[in-house]
Amino acid sequence: MQKTLSIRTASILKKLKGGLVASCQPVDGGTMDHPKIVTAMAQALISGGAVAVRIEGVENLKAVRQAITAPIIGIVKSDSNTTPVRITVFLDDVKKLVQAGADVVAYDATDRFRHDSRDEILKAILDAGVIAMADCSTLADCEKARDDGAIIIGTTLSGYTQETEKKNRNPDFELIRQAKKMDVFVMAEGRFDTPELASRAIRAGADAVTVGTALTRLEIVTERFAKSIRGANKKIELNGFAVDLGGTKTAVAKIETGKIFNVIKRKTIGTASYGTHLKLISEMLSKLGYRKGDLLGVAVTGRVDEEGRWSAVNQSTLGKFSSAALRTDLIKNIGPSSVINDALAATLAEHQLGSGEGHQNFAFITISTGVGGGLILNGRLHTDASGLAGHVGFSSSPFGNTLCNSNRYGTLESVASGNAIASAAVAAGYPHTDAHTVFEKANAGEAWALKLVDRSATAAAELAADLVTILGITKIAFGGSIGLATGYLDRVRKHLDAMPQLFHAELVTADLAENGPLIGALLNANRENIDENNHFIR
Repeated sequence: MQKTLSIRTASILKKLKGGLVASCQPVDGGTMDHPKIVTAMAQALISGGAVAVRIEGVENLKAVRQAITAPIIGIVKSDSNTTPVRITVFLDDVKKLVQAGADVVAYDATDRFRHDSRDEILKAILDAGVIAMADCSTLADCEKARDDGAIIIGTTLSGYTQETEKKNRNPDFELIRQAKKMDVFVMAEGRFDTPELASRAIRAGADAVTVGTALTRLEIVTERFAKSIRGANKKIELNGFAVDLGGTKTAVAKIETGKIFNVIKRKTIGTASYGTHLKLISEMLSKLGYRKGDLLGVAVTGRVDEEGRWSAVNQSTLGKFSSAALRTDLIKNIGPSSVINDALAATLAEHQLGSGEGHQNFAFITISTGVGGGLILNGRLHTDASGLAGHVGFSSSPFGNTLCNSNRYGTLESVASGNAIASAAVAAGYPHTDAHTVFEKANAGEAWALKLVDRSATAAAELAADLVTILGITKIAFGGSIGLATGYLDRVRKHLDAMPQLFHAELVTADLAENGPLIGALLNANRENIDENNHFIR
């Protein structure tokens, strides 16, 4: 720490270290805004594992102090027409909080005008003999607070001041890392509203994490859940049939109101001819009750150009054919159809009905045998004439030095894919090893396997940062057997978190999993609007 600590201060910091602080602040004027209820909430939070509570208001603090022995961070919020500063604005607030039993008093440490200056407030806290917590918004705030004697530095106000509101709409992991270099006790606070974000804060260097709204503002949390559930129950006018022809399986589904009503699956025969694939699709559709003229969307692995011509990229698993007139042949032999790459279909589905909903710049990355993906830019699925757009696995990787299915050297797929992991295992002296086995060994703690999995995750994190840099992507969903494997996304997050905040995006697992290509295929058919003359209106 920046100076020698008293025994009492050191004891309190020890209790806070590595723990959850629950900000027990009900909605102002709400039904739970009463000292007795706040006290009950605080007791419940401590019982649930919180190591301390943050309490607003002198009367609330007095009541809570009588009920718990855990450390209490006290604040008083004030609203004013002359200043946006709200947290512990007056010297008298400090006196009353200390008398009420606060172990720590938090104050607004930002460089903004207020009635009593931040220097005066901090001095009053220190003179009272309690710990000062500085609620900061920038590194400059943190540095001044530390130099002036604050013991705990919080990222509380990053994103909540005029200077930072446009820059930081998400938790400020970069400020956590910067503050940690200052040799202070760092409290992560501000938008840490999921367990995953809280754990990321600790990994980024925070000594403790404060969580508020997600735990104690029941009206707000309930509204979020209710809104989400209402949206999920909303009837979606998406009805028809969909096909997902992949490298290992072919799935055909009947979809009603945007949900899978019935599905049948068959193993994809890699050596099968192009005509055999068409015949299998037709037979499977017939079993589900498809009739010519029903809305039909088809998703396939490989490259699909703007004319619906299909080229197998991984010819070792799906046959050696190129520029097959798939859309034309489907229309001729089955009925009006649209054709799209399976990863692009999943991207479309995730954006409209899954993890990417509401994001204007979104990416989907699927990592399994190979690596694929798709991009939503300015709210629209990004495509091109050749059908190559979105094939993120074919982008270069600083870790790649071998050939991939694109016939390009040094790609992400040559490092991160299941095939690449298996090949690296064999090269390392572990013959007859597939990617699934490597992950099993990694989960068992075997160093060689951990190294291979981590190499894949590092390459994926580099891609994520590139997508943010070049395209302004704000959220990335991962799918595929490797992308969804236990612990994989946490590894990707760890490596992305190690980069400057500027290159961060929200990383999540895909909501729709294996149903994504099916739903996306039908969404694409609906989007293209196939008319009665088999013309495609884009």
